[in-house]
Amino acid sequence: MTLILSNEEIASLFTLDECFDVLEPALRDLGNGAAVNMPRQDLLVPGLLNGSYHGLKTSCASLPRSGVTTMRLTSDILTWPIVGGRQRRVKVPLAMGGKYVGLVFVFSTETGELLAILPDGFIQAIRVGVTNALSAKYLARPDSSILAVYGSGWQARPALLAMCKVLPIGEVRVYSPTKSNREKFVGEMRELTDAKLMAVSAPEETAKDADVIALATNALDPFFPASWMSAGMHITTVRPSEMMLDALLRCDVIAVSTREAAQLFTLPGQESDIPEFGKGDYGRAELEKTAADWRDKPELGEIIAGKVKGRQKQSHVTCMLNHLGLGLQFTASAARVYELAKAKGVGRELPAQWFAQDEHS
Repeated sequence: MTLILSNEEIASLFTLDECFDVLEPALRDLGNGAAVNMPRQDLLVPGLLNGSYHGLKTSCASLPRSGVTTMRLTSDILTWPIVGGRQRRVKVPLAMGGKYVGLVFVFSTETGELLAILPDGFIQAIRVGVTNALSAKYLARPDSSILAVYGSGWQARPALLAMCKVLPIGEVRVYSPTKSNREKFVGEMRELTDAKLMAVSAPEETAKDADVIALATNALDPFFPASWMSAGMHITTVRPSEMMLDALLRCDVIAVSTREAAQLFTLPGQESDIPEFGKGDYGRAELEKTAADWRDKPELGEIIAGKVKGRQKQSHVTCMLNHLGLGLQFTASAARVYELAKAKGVGRELPAQWFAQDEHS
């Protein structure tokens, strides 16, 4: 039988602690060459909305320790509006009158059978926050207590909560360009953490004397400069375009999710029409052949595996340039979700033969 779950069912099963329990060993396996992650591939073609593109994104990985291979697939309507003077990537929910489409297909490496089909929404947010928190576990100063969060959207919540799991965070400052958004976020998060939270109106003040910076925005234009940094700081990102070049060059240690960029496929000659080309997920030209070039940086999995050293001095500035998500994060998460759902009888099942055939491909 093939298991089908909803985001709500996944949220009831898969906690932050569960995510930590599976992502850390999975990344260690990747660092040790005991797991496989394929670079993300994006197929973009012009959409019907003015300036929009339809994007089909795939991320595949295999985790032998869990006996599964997965493919994460999203079908998005992408736009790049100017908000507050800066360009952002915004997905428009047009499916079924206002929804997004993102799926994870879970396959058995023993039989090839399709074990489960899961929506990717809940896992998507939680795995980013946990990955960045794991970078703090291995790179931040152990006594780090002041966290500065930039952003108040769906990435910011798990970023804050996961960081509080690995460090003795006592104070959290939140900056978002829209006052109502940052104040609402702080109000919601006060119910979920014991740390002192405050909404801050000036971005430079948010970072002042902070121990850890969590950038959790959808910005395409770099906004975080070196002048906001201080000695001993650890910085995490969710996009390759949040930190300015001088800030990246100020870092003593930069770890990356992967040394690969996403692979872009579009109509011939139209690559440069896509706003992210050359500065977003498909590479950042200004970093090439500089000390901030991610193509020669250690991957977080290699640091977790002990193959590469992290912070060497208390005064060092360390950075987790989480510029591209890994299919392996979905593999490890989906395998645990499947295990928990089967054990607790959660979800619904479809006949597996619907997804198999007598003829080979």
